[in-house]
Amino acid sequence: QQGELNSFLWTIRRDPPAYLFGTIHVPYTRVWDFIPDNSKAAFQASSSVFFELDLTDPYTISGLASCQMLPHGENLQDVLPRELYRRLKRHLDYIKLMLPHWMTPDQRGKGLYADYLFNAIAGNWERKRPVWVMLMVNSLTETDIRSRGVPVLDLYLAQEAERMKKTTGAVERVEEQCHPLNGLNFSQV
Repeated sequence: QQGELNSFLWTIRRDPPAYLFGTIHVPYTRVWDFIPDNSKAAFQASSSVFFELDLTDPYTISGLASCQMLPHGENLQDVLPRELYRRLKRHLDYIKLMLPHWMTPDQRGKGLYADYLFNAIAGNWERKRPVWVMLMVNSLTETDIRSRGVPVLDLYLAQEAERMKKTTGAVERVEEQCHPLNGLNFSQV
C-alpha cells in the first residue's frame, strides 16, 4: 500500500518547502514502484533539484574514472597478494564467459554485445585501485547485468529534472567522493 511506505523524504518547512530525499544507486526500475506518491509529488513541485553528484556532467564521469586508477602506472598485480589476484582474474574470466548468457534479448536488440558490456564495466580493471575493483566485482552479477542500460535512480531523476527544465546541481564534488574511498587501507578494503 502506497500510504504505508516509508518515503525517505524529509521536509524542511519553509516557504517554499525544501526536501531531502535519500536515494540508492540501483536501476530505478527496481525501486520506482516503491517510491511513495508524496516523494514523487515533491520532485514534481520542486523548481530546483540537487544531487549527490552531477551524473549528467561528462567531467564528473571522467573525474570518477580517473580517481579510480592506481597512481604512477601501478598495476593491481603489484598491490594485491598473488593468490587473491589469481582468484580475481579467474572470477572475471568466468564473468566474461557467462555474460552472453546473462544478457537480455532487449539488450541484444539494442545492439549490446557481451564483450562491449564487459569492457564498459570491467575495462582496465588491472589499473584500478582495489576498493574500486571490489565495488565493480559486487556489481558483476546476473541481476545487475540484466539491468544494464537502465539508469540508476539518481541519474533517472537528474534526466527527468533536465527534461522538465528544472535547475540542477550537485552537493559534492568528485574529489569528496573519491578521497575517502581511496584513503581506505588494504585491510579495510
